[in-house]
Amino acid sequence: MQPIEVEASQKLEELEIQQQELESESQKVGNEIQNREEKMQALENEKIQLEEEVAVLQADIDDLVIEISEQEKEIDHIKEEIEQLKVEIARLQEQIDKRNEQLESQARSVQTNANPSDIVDLLMSAESLTDLVGRIGVVNKLVSANQDIMAAQIADQKTLEETEAQVKREQEEVENVMVQLEVSRSNLVNQRGALDDKIIQIAAQYEMTDKERESFINEQSIIAERTSTLTEEMKVEKQRILEEERAKQEAIRVAEEKRQKAAEVTARAKAEAAAKAKAEATAQKEKNNNSQVTISSNNASSTEASSNVAPTSNGWTRPARGRISSPYGWRTHPVYGGQRFHKGVDIAGSGPIIAARSGKVVTATYNSGLGYYVKIDHGDGYQSVYSHMQPNLSVSVGQEVSQGQQVGIMGTTGTSTGVHLDFQIIKNGETVDPMNYIN
Repeated sequence: MQPIEVEASQKLEELEIQQQELESESQKVGNEIQNREEKMQALENEKIQLEEEVAVLQADIDDLVIEISEQEKEIDHIKEEIEQLKVEIARLQEQIDKRNEQLESQARSVQTNANPSDIVDLLMSAESLTDLVGRIGVVNKLVSANQDIMAAQIADQKTLEETEAQVKREQEEVENVMVQLEVSRSNLVNQRGALDDKIIQIAAQYEMTDKERESFINEQSIIAERTSTLTEEMKVEKQRILEEERAKQEAIRVAEEKRQKAAEVTARAKAEAAAKAKAEATAQKEKNNNSQVTISSNNASSTEASSNVAPTSNGWTRPARGRISSPYGWRTHPVYGGQRFHKGVDIAGSGPIIAARSGKVVTATYNSGLGYYVKIDHGDGYQSVYSHMQPNLSVSVGQEVSQGQQVGIMGTTGTSTGVHLDFQIIKNGETVDPMNYIN
């Protein structure tokens, strides 16, 4: 019996050893499974976080695509304005050239057929006082006709120079928008690269095969498209809002052009009426005596000069040249989106900015929203603010400035989408519509 017991005991020990080895192996496998599950859970959490980042990047890409589209449309719009201005320049140049030919023709005629002594002989050969007065009237009319031509020539030349300057400003604005467009396109490329890197990063952490990784990347690309914050309906709605805003700005621009043309027509009518009144007064006085003719001519000249002086509305001056790109009031914010109240008016262009009224500089500094800006206190409850200027401000705090004095140069500092001036008027602590003062 003893050998059988010994053999059984040895067999039992072997089984116990095997059992311990199996338990140890089972525990090792259990720990490995637990570690693997913890690692997979951590990876799953990272996957969720990375998928959220993918969705954010896709949303940024959508915004950049719309921004690029808007910048391209703005460039086309400005180019159309430049073409219109070029047509106006050609018309003015042709009109100026025709007047030059007329003046040169008159000059040749005088050099060929007359001299100063002829005019003296014309006056000295008068047979009576009445005859003398009549001949003086003829000379006055000849001189006045040439003065009118010269005045029109000077006015058209000034308009021509201003229009050429406006073309230059518009071309500079096109260049600025094109620079912004290139930046947006570069950002779009970078964002798309970042999106691809995020998707590949997720795939790499799961230690997938090439086939599994390709399938996963395709799946994540689909997720990125599905999680886009801009559905087709939202894109259409946002585009509609942008088109409405553009149409509103265009309507304001057209209204401003009509107002300016109406003002020019009114001024021209006043000038013609004054000239007609002058001619009638001169003719009437010439019938009386020579001294009355002289007094009447001087009075008419004084009246005509006064009619050409246009008083500034409410004592304010327009602070910069350029078109009104955004009026006072509610609007879709060009950077943050959504409806926000615009406390001033935006004047798009480039060049110097002047004080709309005289006063004392109370602020001249930098702000993250307004950029480099200046605030002037005019001492009667009114203040004016000039924002988004270039860093080299022309004035400092405490400085007294006069109306028309330069305070800075148009820039795009702070929260801005292009070179412009954001001009505000504050009355007793509350903003008011600047166009009621500078229009």
